[in-house]
Amino acid sequence: MALLTVFLSIIFASFSTIVMSYISMATPIGPWIAPTLVLITLLLFSILRLKIKNSSIALSVVSGSIGGILATGMGFSFPTLYFLDPALFNSWMAHPIYFAAVLTSFSLVAGGFGMMIANSIEHKLLVEQDLPFPIGQLIYKMIAVQQHIRKAYELLVGFVSTMVFCVLQDGFFMVSSCIPKSLVITQPFQIGVWAIPCVSFDLWPMLWAIGFIAGHMIALPLAVGALSGHLLAGPLHRIWFGHLSSTEFLLAFCSGMVVSGTISGFLTLPKAAVDLIKKIKAGTAFSGAKLPAQLNWSTLIEYAVILGATSAFLTYFNFSFISQIYLLAFTAICTYQIAAIAGKIGLALLGRYATFVMVPAMFLFSIDFVQIVMIATFVEVCGGVATDILFGRKVGAMAGIPTKIMMRYQYLGILVSSLTVGIVFWYLINHFHLGSPELFAQKAQGRQLLIGAKQFDYYVLLLGIAFGWFLSKIKINPTLVFGGLLMPMNISLGLIVGGFMTRLVKDRTQWEPFWSGVFASNSIWMLLKAVM
Repeated sequence: MALLTVFLSIIFASFSTIVMSYISMATPIGPWIAPTLVLITLLLFSILRLKIKNSSIALSVVSGSIGGILATGMGFSFPTLYFLDPALFNSWMAHPIYFAAVLTSFSLVAGGFGMMIANSIEHKLLVEQDLPFPIGQLIYKMIAVQQHIRKAYELLVGFVSTMVFCVLQDGFFMVSSCIPKSLVITQPFQIGVWAIPCVSFDLWPMLWAIGFIAGHMIALPLAVGALSGHLLAGPLHRIWFGHLSSTEFLLAFCSGMVVSGTISGFLTLPKAAVDLIKKIKAGTAFSGAKLPAQLNWSTLIEYAVILGATSAFLTYFNFSFISQIYLLAFTAICTYQIAAIAGKIGLALLGRYATFVMVPAMFLFSIDFVQIVMIATFVEVCGGVATDILFGRKVGAMAGIPTKIMMRYQYLGILVSSLTVGIVFWYLINHFHLGSPELFAQKAQGRQLLIGAKQFDYYVLLLGIAFGWFLSKIKINPTLVFGGLLMPMNISLGLIVGGFMTRLVKDRTQWEPFWSGVFASNSIWMLLKAVM
């Protein structure tokens, strides 16, 4: 049984890394993949008529899910380097082994540091504060009850039907293409200062699936963004800023929105700092932060290896000793905050805290584009992995699995996903190319705009800041609105349609297994296209 659990862990870690590598670079959304892995496990063993212990299912799912969050953190930030320095990025891509080695090494040190932080804060968050960690509870309930076999079959229906759809759309060996890739809704037209482009609807199941899973949270902001681009930004450009190209105007306007969100985030720091000082004075700030066991030689060696490998990697990319101390210290603080928030609401706010660490570093140290991108990516990967590890520890605590056993499988997940992510990223980027509709990398483009904001027209930048502030006041997510402004209309439309489809069903959760199968199948098909 142990060998089977290890085998499933390896398969799931690879599968999660593959699926979420594509999704994180194709869309601005990174859904948790662990519930999908549970359904796949139940389906697989139901079909094979085999029995497996709940603890084995939990270990394989918890180990495998790390690949999903690691790939998400990497996909959200690392492609920023391409938009900042295409020549350097392409020179790395020209050497596949070097490219994969960099991403693998980076994932290992960032994931290892995330494990170290998770071990240190586990007692405080899971025991002292008893945070719910809702994804962990969901996983345990799905495994323990095992009344989700019907949902597992729904996932299979979504997976198989989407694969058939993709084959008929793209063709495969003897099967010729018979389904169009898109449908034209309107031809371009103009009314006064408002110009409406050609609008097409892509027959792209993955977009509908991600939109459905995210629900109205993504549909409304993206719709606002898509409409604002043509009804607000377009007229402003044509009337007052005709000396700028449409691309220059839009990038400056969107940069203002990014800056607005960054300023809003930093405004919360003084209160957080005051709260931290109060806790320090009261002696409760770090009362629950401790090693997973009593300090011993094995723990010291483990952490020394992680810190030594991290320092060696950062030194290779010319980080000074002071900048390394800064990165590790502030990543640890932000990782704690990311995990604490995710423990309450189930959402990991990776991008916001990556910005908190990245922006001050740009002013404090003399760093280049590679180092800036690595700082942001390090925080996202470390924070995401630590959060996923604590979700897994919640499952382990509820299932009665010893922490030491859980830790071994989570280390296995970090290792397998790190070995996989570099290869998958190279294949996807080499085939689809960053910035294309298939690999738009909206999160990375947004970070690139923030880094280069000082290069834009300041008046347009101020307009973007004002618009971002207005959106925050009416409780619409400026980041997703920004995505709707920048992303091609056909991609936004697919996500919007998927999000609004949730309004057509009474219980969205009943359809999530089907749509989980859809996005997993479509992601795998895109990877198969890349390697064929």
